[in-house]
Amino acid sequence: MIELISAGIGVIGVVIGWILNKLTTIFRERPKLYFQMVSTPDDELTEKRYRAKESPSEHGVEILNVGEKPFILESFMICHKKKLLVDCHIAESERIILPFHNVVYTLSEQEANALEWHCQKEHFDKCQVTAYSVDQKKVKGILPVPLFAIWAKVRNTIVI
Repeated sequence: MIELISAGIGVIGVVIGWILNKLTTIFRERPKLYFQMVSTPDDELTEKRYRAKESPSEHGVEILNVGEKPFILESFMICHKKKLLVDCHIAESERIILPFHNVVYTLSEQEANALEWHCQKEHFDKCQVTAYSVDQKKVKGILPVPLFAIWAKVRNTIVI
């Protein structure tokens, strides 16, 4: 009887080990993206007074693939409290992000101004980002926006 119980415990241990191995494989193979704000190099910018709303701004979003598989990025949305702030579509030539490589999406003047305006009105320093692949897989992340938060605080103290 004891041999039967120990054999049953052994089989249960093997099944639990197999399940845990499958779960870790699933989590390891999931796409993982990291988002951060970056500044645009000066040589890519036009002078501030000559910019239109679709001109590149001083701000960009760097998207780093920290997963094990390439990720084909179609678009991403920057939100705060389920409110869409900026909807960004990636150029076809920059969609493929290899593991441990990055892509920088330069915000337009209009997108940067919208993000700054919402930051000033709602006083936040982090946004939620939802990235969509070409096959409609979703990857969620956080985008810190410290520069916009600092500007919002400065502008609010000057106004008051």
